[in-house]
Amino acid sequence: MAENIKVSPTPIQRNSADVAMELLKIHLDNARFEIKDIGELYSQYYSLAKTLEYKSYSDLEEFIPKEIVSKIKIQNRY
Repeated sequence: MAENIKVSPTPIQRNSADVAMELLKIHLDNARFEIKDIGELYSQYYSLAKTLEYKSYSDLEEFIPKEIVSKIKIQNRY
């Protein structure tokens, strides 16, 4: 058996709960809030993340800045 084993890193899989927590953290770091509102804020961000998870690119394209859309289309040749 080899003494040194090399393991390739695997990409981190993000889920809706992870996204909601990160959005909540950004919100809490940058806005005034009351402790009692944290659950409601998390619910809103989780709902947003779950909704966007099931949307297609074409459903969301109108919300992406035009400059980014043009780069995506060139790169992926849509």
